[in-house]
Amino acid sequence: MKFAGAFKNKLVLTCLIIILLYIAIAIGGTLLLPLEPNTQDLSRANQGPSPEHWLGTDYLGRDLLARIIYGIRVSLTIAFFATLINIVVGFLAGSVSGLIGGPADRLIMTFVAVFWCIPTFLFVVMFTALLGPGIANIFIAMGLVLWIPTARLIRGEVLVIRDAPFIRFARLNGASSLDIVGRHILPGCIPVLLTAAAFSIPDAIMAEAYLSILGLGVQVPNASLGVLITDGLQSFRVYPWQWICPVLSLTGLVLCFNLLGDSLHKAYSKQSKGLLEND
Repeated sequence: MKFAGAFKNKLVLTCLIIILLYIAIAIGGTLLLPLEPNTQDLSRANQGPSPEHWLGTDYLGRDLLARIIYGIRVSLTIAFFATLINIVVGFLAGSVSGLIGGPADRLIMTFVAVFWCIPTFLFVVMFTALLGPGIANIFIAMGLVLWIPTARLIRGEVLVIRDAPFIRFARLNGASSLDIVGRHILPGCIPVLLTAAAFSIPDAIMAEAYLSILGLGVQVPNASLGVLITDGLQSFRVYPWQWICPVLSLTGLVLCFNLLGDSLHKAYSKQSKGLLEND
């Protein structure tokens, strides 16, 4: 793969390991922790870290560690599904635009240009408000917006390879546009798609946090990192750990994905530049 060398970087490997730990904790953390994230005990409300509650409790006596683990799971679920929609829609739109060209290209790129001029988060808020609260509606709203930059990247990649000899040979042998996309364009665009996904996931996590602050995110009593940060902010001066712990969890997750995406982007750009110079 074009950017395989990026994974030899110690920083990239460290970020990847941390991301895998986050995923492992999100999937299996509640199995190891005997406490339920939504179990209330008002007699233990706002307790500090202790052997029984490692990160303390919130204003309803719920274990903060259990809620953070559950919140990581919810935030990652939203981010992964939003990214999946982003990648699928972005790839299809970019492929059609770059491969077919003509009116289809102009129509798609005009649509992309209009969306590009308006802040992404504004569209996310609009779609979420229209669809209503709920985890599924949140990642659908994000996916309907985040595909715009992906489509532009894929179109640029397709414009580079659509006149390559192997594409012309496939056309001469009667290959349909669908065959060309599936057998030739998709494999060539995998590095771009992985890089786009690495940046899309932290964008979706942050968007969910912003939506929670506005009251449009995950609804109580369910938890996400955004919900926990919003709850902790209300009592930050008195019980700072209720805000600091979810903020650190969110920061670590977003930072690792961004560093991973940045490294993949640099490695791919360097390799592409080398290929152009060789040509």
